[in-house]
Amino acid sequence: MFYCPNQNCGAELHICNLEGVSSSYFRAGKLKGHCKGCDFGSSNDFDSSKYDEKQFKFDSALELLTVESQQQSKKKTPSEHKNGEPTPKPPHTILQIYRMCKSLPCKESYNEEVIGQMLLDNRSAYMYPKGVFGWRLIEGKCKVGSFYDKSKNEIHLIFEADKVKYNFILHFVDNSLFKDLRSKLYNNRDKLIVVASKWNKTEIFNVFSAEITSKKQLAIIK
Repeated sequence: MFYCPNQNCGAELHICNLEGVSSSYFRAGKLKGHCKGCDFGSSNDFDSSKYDEKQFKFDSALELLTVESQQQSKKKTPSEHKNGEPTPKPPHTILQIYRMCKSLPCKESYNEEVIGQMLLDNRSAYMYPKGVFGWRLIEGKCKVGSFYDKSKNEIHLIFEADKVKYNFILHFVDNSLFKDLRSKLYNNRDKLIVVASKWNKTEIFNVFSAEITSKKQLAIIK
């Protein structure tokens, strides 16, 4: 029997997919699942055998999230299926990448990318002593009080863990996108927000900013 790495969680884990050549993974049992708020709880949603780790490129994956998808007619091509089964792809949506990161300890790697260097959360906060720069996933919550500035098309999030406290400014060029996401966040102000973007420092200490150009860059964790 295996147990959740979180010492405050009593989840019992069972190893899955022992047969075949695909990677094995852990899943919590139904009777003793993860406690509320456990960082490893979302690992239930990530099955590594369904994704191609070798094709995963973190920076490129996050950059693609900044571009809204164009509607295309669905059609099958020979490259999409092999032996009647879908060809595995690397994690590419924000939730797939986030759940992959949450399924592994922050010091481990996924296709040579260190988990903690891809995702800022309460496990990896110590890896960011000078701030958050470049392509990163970050966890945050809406600032208490007014979390947006409609005159600047900005949404403000905050991250706190141990002695680390960072503020994040999400700037929107598209006014309709700003209004849409502002409304969704307003109705989920107490939820955890995950953002994928390229972060830059500002003139204010421990405040970092990023441009949001697509709704694919944000996810609300309920």
